[in-house]
Amino acid sequence: MHKHCPHCGLKFEMEPGFFYVSMFVSYALNVAQFITVCVATYVLSGQSESPWVYLTACCIVAIAMAGFNFRYSRVIQLYWLTPNLSFNPRYYGVKKADEKNTATS
Repeated sequence: MHKHCPHCGLKFEMEPGFFYVSMFVSYALNVAQFITVCVATYVLSGQSESPWVYLTACCIVAIAMAGFNFRYSRVIQLYWLTPNLSFNPRYYGVKKADEKNTATS
């Protein structure tokens, strides 16, 4: 992830360890995906009772969705779980879009 927003210059990480909470968000995403995969596997496999079928399906989905979970757990934390996080020009300077408008004028 970028350290600063490429559009407005917002510093995403407010303090060291800010994104530790996103591990819990990622865990919740994984649990939701595992439940979905297990129900889908149960339906599609003809109600198989073998735990290896479910374990294999869950491992494949966990590996395939790892990048998605990593990025979107941080996005969920930034935009939904941290409501006081917003751009403040006093701390970060002028928006880059304003700089471009000023330079072209």
